[in-house]
Parts: sequence; structure tokens; C-alpha cells
Amino acid sequence: MSPDTNVSVTRRLGQFVYPHRWGALLTVLAYIGAAATEPMIPKLIGYAFGEGFAKDAFPLWMVPVTLIGLYLMRGLFGFAGQYLFNWTVTRSVMDFRAALVNALMRLDAQVYTRMQPGTAVSKVVNDPQQILQLVGDVGMSVLRDGLPALAMLGYLFFLNWKLTLLSLIVTPLMALVMKKVNQRMRVMATRSYDSQLLLVNKVDDLARAWRVVRQFGAAAHERERFGALSQEVRRNNLKTATAAALAQPMSQLVASVGLSFIICVALWQARAEGTGVQAFAEFVAALLLLTSRLRHLSDLAAPLTRATVIAKGCFELMDAPKEVDAGTQELPRPAHGDLAMQEVRLTYPGAAQPALDGLTLTFPAGKTTALVGASGAGKSSIIHLLLGFGRPDNGRVLLDGADVETLTRASLRRQFAVVSQDIVLFDDSVAANIAYAQPRDDAKLEQVLRAAHLWDFVQGLPDGVETNVGANGSKLSGGQRQRLAIARALYKDAPIWIFDEATSALDTESERAVQQALTAWSGRKTLIVIAHRLSTIRDADAIHVLGAGKLVETGTHAELLARDGAYAAMVRAQAGEA
Repeated sequence: MSPDTNVSVTRRLGQFVYPHRWGALLTVLAYIGAAATEPMIPKLIGYAFGEGFAKDAFPLWMVPVTLIGLYLMRGLFGFAGQYLFNWTVTRSVMDFRAALVNALMRLDAQVYTRMQPGTAVSKVVNDPQQILQLVGDVGMSVLRDGLPALAMLGYLFFLNWKLTLLSLIVTPLMALVMKKVNQRMRVMATRSYDSQLLLVNKVDDLARAWRVVRQFGAAAHERERFGALSQEVRRNNLKTATAAALAQPMSQLVASVGLSFIICVALWQARAEGTGVQAFAEFVAALLLLTSRLRHLSDLAAPLTRATVIAKGCFELMDAPKEVDAGTQELPRPAHGDLAMQEVRLTYPGAAQPALDGLTLTFPAGKTTALVGASGAGKSSIIHLLLGFGRPDNGRVLLDGADVETLTRASLRRQFAVVSQDIVLFDDSVAANIAYAQPRDDAKLEQVLRAAHLWDFVQGLPDGVETNVGANGSKLSGGQRQRLAIARALYKDAPIWIFDEATSALDTESERAVQQALTAWSGRKTLIVIAHRLSTIRDADAIHVLGAGKLVETGTHAELLARDGAYAAMVRAQAGEA
């Protein structure tokens, strides 16, 4: 990472600290107060060696009073600085996480296909805390040790400016050593961070796919893969720690050369000029205290480098492509619900063949339209475009005569309620999952639960509709999860409903109940049904048969059977399977 990038990362991190700058400023002032007491220590030592042994010197009781008072003052300033520092960091972390979640909500759909959920969790939850804690610890060390070091350096100039200036001759050598060490640490910290994200993703896979792992008896296989990734993390962390460990001894070695030279010159000067023990004691004590502070400061390169590497990863998430929302038109709610696709062509990045190839379809308002076809025929791509998750390469998608590209994404998606075969539920109550992001209406809740054939089941739960369903509905069966998703779509009461294999996990009785509910709303909603079981779409107003992104044939169930084409072949094949 170049210095310019480091500066850029630091500036962006500062955006989250700036709103809480008063906390940061008061932290600095508190540590300035603590640092101001630092030169008093060598002064007291010099005074004790110079006048403290005289018979008429200060009373002995002043020694504990002075020292205790001095350290009490330093302790109060230190406590205030620590508290204000943590106040600033925790608020900055909260703002950083909020910015990352906001970026996550606006990412382009293609980014989600490349990003592992575990990576997103790590970058949003763990990384902001780690980054600002590392940077904050560096800042604390600068305040706790850097300010006293500056104060002591000023005191050394006051005592003997020639000798102090001479002590700075080792500074260029120290800078060169630290530069080489930092370069090595930056490379290893980047490798360590990347390997740790891979380990996070592996744990995320294991937590989600535990049934598959046990079904295949693959526990030993997964332990071996996890062990290999864990070993890689260990190696990279060890190399990073080794590079960091070089910083202190090498800087101390350089400092010891300078320190020994300075003490020799100071002794020669004292003998030549006849200066007393007090002046020598003050200077050497101050120099040793300065060296001690600088030793702590030499350890700051490692955490600062690691924080910069992790922050770069977070900012890559924030800078990832966002969903394009160039629309300005707002549709009324509810819309009429008349959909059309005109000569639509769509090719996904890296694909050899188009997913949709000059497709023209209509979905009349208030009618039930079914989409059927083999896997890869283009059914999901149609839904993808209808919901505005992608843009066609050519052609137009129309809603009530308006090109969806001219509509705001929020306005467009308000018109749809979708039930997919990939059910997503939140770790919340039954009621919260159904009335998701909408005002709660208990009468409406009961209505949709009954329509989804779920009311009796919910009534038998310990807390009824307030019962928590677990992570992604883990406390429910597959059919119950799907029916709950159907109830959520019904609750939204949008003018257009999309059911993508929505009844695939339901038993026959539940499927029949859902079909009856859909029939009840038929004529009032635009229904788009993707179904593998053709028996569920016999009553559709129109059935579109797709193949390779093109329309193969269209008509009602009876018309397509009479035509004895692709649809009739599919019906016969399913009848034979039955």
C-alpha cells in the first residue's frame, strides 16, 4: 500500500471520528495535562541529588507528599483521557458500521453473487471495531508516550541544547530501519487478513451446510480443509508477528548506539567544564526516560499497518458498484399491474449465450400467467428484470406502459410481492416476519395466516405469533417456512404477485389451500407463477413455454395440449413420472 493510500485511508477513517471531535480533543487535552507532569520527575531527581543531602534541605515529609501528589495528578488525567478515548471510539465504530450497512444495502446485485456472507459479516461487525481500536491504541500510545517524549525532549534542550542536538544524529538511521520493517509488515498483514477472511467464509459454510456435511459423512474432510486454512492463517500471523517483533530490538540497538555515545560525551563535558553531579543526573535521567518512551513508540508500526490493511478491505466494500437507480418517476400504489417485455435481450457477464434472446411477453393486469421450461430457459432472468435487479442489454420492460428504467427502484418494487423457492426468514417472531417493514395489523395477520394454511399451527406455538422462528426459520419445517413466506407476500398486498416454485415444499393439503387462496384473489391481482409441477398451473389464463431464453409456445392449458408441442410433452413426462 502506497503512502498516498495510507493518507487516503486515514482521511476516510477521520470522517467517522470528526462528528465526535470534541471527545477526541478533550482526550488530547487530558493527556497533555499528564505529559506536563513528566519533566517534574528528572527535576525532582536532580534536586534530590543536588540539595537533598544537605542538612538544612527540605523536610523529608515533602518527598512522599510531592511524589504521591504528582502521580495522583497523572492518574486523574490518565483516567479522564482513557474514558474520553473510549467514548469517542465506540461512537465512531457505530457510525462506521452504519456506513458499511448502508453501503451493503445499496450494492449492485452482481456484487452479492461474488461476495460470501461471512465476508460481509466480518467487514461490517468485526472490522470497524478492530480498525478503530488499533488506530485508537496507536493514538493513545502517541498521547501517553509521545507527548511526554516531546516534553522531555524540550526539557533536554533546556538543560543542554548542544548535547541534545547531537543525540538526534541517529534519527535518519532509525527512520531507515523502521521503513524496511514496515514494508515487510505491510505485505504480511495483507496476506494475514486475506487468509483470515477465507477462514471466516469456511466457518460460514460449515454453519449453513451442516446437514450436507453429515449426510455425506464429510466431517473429517471438512476438518482437514479447515485445518489447512487455519494453518495458513497461523503461518501468516506468525510472519506478521515476526516482522513486528524486529521493530523494537532493531530500534533499541540503534538507540543504544546513540545513547552510549551521548553519555560518553556528557561525561567528557562534565569533566572538562567541571559541571556538578546534579546537572549530569538531571540530563541522564531525562535522557533515559525519553528513551523509555521512544521504545514504546517503536511498537506502533505493526498495529497501524494492520489497521490500514483491514480498513482498505472495508472501504473496498463501501466503494463496490452500487445499484443504478436513475429513475425519477413514481408510480401510484397500487399500480394497475399490466406488465410487458418487448424484444428483451440479456447476457450475464462472462456467459457465452444470452439468458434472454429477443423475448417478447405480456402479463395482463388481473390475469394469472405461468412460466414453464427447463432449467436455464430464462424464467428467473425474467423475474430478475421485472424487479429491477438488472438492466436488459436491448429492449424494454414496461409496467403500466412506463419503462421500468424511468421508475425509481423503490416505487417499482412496491408493486411486487414475491415468494421464491429460496426462502429467507429473519431471526424474529412470526408476526415480525409476516408484517416485515410494514405497520402491524393483527386482523390482517390472522387473515393471511389462514390463507397460507398456517393459522392452526401458529396457534399451537408457545407464544403464538410472537414465537421466534430462529435463524432463517430454523425452528420450522420446510413447508412451514414456505407457507410463512407466502403469508408475508399476502400481507404486503401488492398488485403483482410472483410465485417462483412457491408450493414446491408443501404437502398436498397445504398446496390445495394455497391454490384456493390464489383463486380467490385471481382477477384482482396480476399473478406470475413459475412452476415445475404443471398441475398447479392448469387454470392459468396464459402459459408461456420458454427455451434457451426464447418463447417456444404460449396458450392456455387446453390449447397447448391440443397443439401437442413442448408443453404437451412436459405434461406427458410428468404423468409418466407419477
